[in-house]
Amino acid sequence: MKLVPPDQGMLYYIIENKRPDLAKKIKQSGIIETVVVGLGGQGTRHAELMQQYGTTITAGIAPGRGGTRLLETIPVYDTIAECLKEHPNIAVASVWRHYSTAKDATIEAIEADIPIIILISEGIPLKDVRDILVSARKHKTVLIGGNTPGVIFPPEGIKAGMLPDVFYPEEISPDVFGPKGVTIISRSGAILYHLSDALASVGIAQNAVLGVGGDGAIGSTFRDLVPLAMAYDNTDLVVVAGEIGGCQEELLAEDIKKNPKKYPKPLVALISGAHAPEGKTMGHAGAIVSPGQVYGTFQSKKQALESVGVPVVNSQYDLITEVQKRLKKKIYFDMENYYKKMKTIWDAPSKKTGWGTLITKVMPNNLLISGYSLQDIVEKKGFIETAYLLVKGEFPDKKTAEEMRKIAIDAAKRPAPNVHRSKKEDISKTLVKYFVLDDELAQYPEEGTNGAVKKTVFGIGRTARYLSGILHTEKALEKLSGDEPFSHVIYRAVTGNTMVNEQHSRMIEAMIVACVDHGVTPPSAQATLIAATTRAPYEIAVAQGVGAITDVHGGAGAKAAQLFTECILKSKKENIDVAQATREIMKKYIEEGKRIEGLGHRLHTKDPRRDVLWNFSAQTGIAGEHVQLSKKVSTIFEQVRGMSLPINVDGVIGAIVADMGLDPAMAKAFFIYGRIAGLSAHYFEEIASQPRMRQIHFNEALYKGKGPRNIQ
Repeated sequence: MKLVPPDQGMLYYIIENKRPDLAKKIKQSGIIETVVVGLGGQGTRHAELMQQYGTTITAGIAPGRGGTRLLETIPVYDTIAECLKEHPNIAVASVWRHYSTAKDATIEAIEADIPIIILISEGIPLKDVRDILVSARKHKTVLIGGNTPGVIFPPEGIKAGMLPDVFYPEEISPDVFGPKGVTIISRSGAILYHLSDALASVGIAQNAVLGVGGDGAIGSTFRDLVPLAMAYDNTDLVVVAGEIGGCQEELLAEDIKKNPKKYPKPLVALISGAHAPEGKTMGHAGAIVSPGQVYGTFQSKKQALESVGVPVVNSQYDLITEVQKRLKKKIYFDMENYYKKMKTIWDAPSKKTGWGTLITKVMPNNLLISGYSLQDIVEKKGFIETAYLLVKGEFPDKKTAEEMRKIAIDAAKRPAPNVHRSKKEDISKTLVKYFVLDDELAQYPEEGTNGAVKKTVFGIGRTARYLSGILHTEKALEKLSGDEPFSHVIYRAVTGNTMVNEQHSRMIEAMIVACVDHGVTPPSAQATLIAATTRAPYEIAVAQGVGAITDVHGGAGAKAAQLFTECILKSKKENIDVAQATREIMKKYIEEGKRIEGLGHRLHTKDPRRDVLWNFSAQTGIAGEHVQLSKKVSTIFEQVRGMSLPINVDGVIGAIVADMGLDPAMAKAFFIYGRIAGLSAHYFEEIASQPRMRQIHFNEALYKGKGPRNIQ
């Protein structure tokens, strides 16, 4: 069913009444943003239910947890002020804090000028409630609660609080909901469900349900909310569900008598507690008949309301009769649809287990990083920008990109730790040593909104320094001016040349970017995530991932470079066709039981990184005989082996490395370097969004990030 647009429902009407400036922004965006304050067990659970219902939860607030994520996707901030810097259009806050801290949290939200506050917390001391009410009145905030079950707006599919999805809106066509209906305003949460079921059983829709709260002192009473609901054009009738205790109902009756123009629409009241004994609390703190008082009793409320023409009922049957009479038996929807909905809810299977990642969506023949295709990223963005995207979910603006560049270059300029590398030691093992022994990296801060991405970029800069140590090119980094592109730093570290070949520099960076990530299932990502769930330090977790990059995982590019080089040399030495030389070498490999690397992929039949790298090598003038062979090698392999295995990204990188005249081992170095950015992103995502020491089922990971989009 199509919902009523947010800017056409009652919630928008209330926001517009209090904050016209914010209402204009909502009209433009089509979204009413909410924030959840307090992320304990109840706040977190109901945040998920609110989100499932359709509420846009923009952020969560939990002191000490800033920088983490709620429900894997929602950013968490320490304070409302920090949240509003990033998300200035918050319209509704639901507060789930313990009664001892509810006052400060609520007043912070009020003073931040959030127009609607839903105070779920119960048992708040009266002196704290007094301070909250003073602040709310000063700022003209719509404060509902404390001890409220919340509010729900069925036509728009928005709720804040714990009310369940049992309310039904108007149907204006078989597949479109409408905004009209009855507004229910209740002191009790449980009674709401009975009222809803009673009205729905005869086709009466609810356009809004507001739980005012069950404590003795609350933010908005019947006298505040009933006129507000009646002023909304699409409210046809209001039902108030009162109960014994307090004097809300009596004050409402008094206001109706004094200001009848504020109450232009039909009103029906249901009062519970007809047989409650004096002095006994009936569920809520406010539901108590005070001994000897002439107010607060069932009878006093009934008499007060009936004296101003409001019918008072004490059963669902009588409620249906009175509401139908005043609505002239109007039917808002097909009752069968309501029962179908409820059956669907009750019959729904248990939620499937799974966990989410926002980083990379891995699909056959396509890779999306935060919605952007990796091939487009390779073509249009540099390594630092891509690393930023991996961690933050967006590319940096010009100013931020410059800040990140400076961090990376500063990191590359600092001396690396002394690391002994034995002869023929695998580059991944040496890099692990650097990561583990580097105090500069370990001590670099990662706190704050941008702490994770700054540490990632710093680690990328340090890796350039590590590579220069492995390749004995440190001198090429000694005279960095600090103004050069970071791609030039990588080029110097790889080649040892201070005179930068711009085409080669661009090509090297493109190959690194092509390797940044392939989701959570590769062994390197799994190793980093396992370390992260134990809350290992950043450098240890990334080192663990790097250590998992071996000749089996990540080493195919180097072996492909060796194969292509061997084939070209044989062709020249024996003066035979390259294809013939390749066939002979492949036969030899097969006879000796060697793998022919750089072909085939467990997922991709056409590796999405293949063509962009081939094109890049052609544009930069690098593509030569090795790249040409890489375009034919799958066909040759099929002739020899009888199997069709397409070339993968490792094979393409191996061919380009060979055409550039680099050591074949650099293909693996580029793979590791790029993957460090992805490992960093997975590390920080795990820290931010998942519980400690969890059992990770990698096959249950679900991509929950942004959908497909284009680089502008």
